[in-house]
Amino acid sequence: MKKIRLETWKRQRQFELFKGFDFPHMSITASVEITEFMRHARSRNFSVFNAILFSIMKTANSIDEFRTRFSNGEIYVHDTVHPSFTVPIADDQFAFCKVAFSEDRKTFDEACRLAKSEAEQQTELKENTSTEDHWIYLSCTPWLDFTAGHHPVANAADCIPRIAWGKITNTDDCWTMPVNLQVHHSLVDGLHIAKFYEILKENLKDI
Repeated sequence: MKKIRLETWKRQRQFELFKGFDFPHMSITASVEITEFMRHARSRNFSVFNAILFSIMKTANSIDEFRTRFSNGEIYVHDTVHPSFTVPIADDQFAFCKVAFSEDRKTFDEACRLAKSEAEQQTELKENTSTEDHWIYLSCTPWLDFTAGHHPVANAADCIPRIAWGKITNTDDCWTMPVNLQVHHSLVDGLHIAKFYEILKENLKDI
């Protein structure tokens, strides 16, 4: 990872302002059109979940602000961030699952399948990412076409982005899904969020 010098950082003022807020997190939800992605997914019969997860992580890794973190008085940008997401287990519960991100979709897909299979054997929720911050926290709510969302955070200094996506719906042969982002405003602005949605749409289309 690369360290950032606050005194020469272009975001110095935003960082110092929002970092002191009791609630510095911002959350935005937008509908993403994924018609071409769904047509391809249905014809190729691949894992829609894994492909969406791959596209989201590829997008997050392409934007510096989504890889930026701060801790113990230091600000730094990770070379790569990785997904930590939820998977369903018995009795309508869920478990955490983490995977190393790879730019190669086949490699990532295989890693996801293995990690999910292992996570599904858990019988209770166990935290497994607290010692590192090179994560993006993700969840999928495939039963609900939601219009807003908010994620729990440990404290005001919790700067790991949260991303959730919901039910995929088809209206007049146009497929869409809601995608929610929650970020720390000292590191990420609306411009970067808009950029995320724009790139995500293209990455899903490129699948």
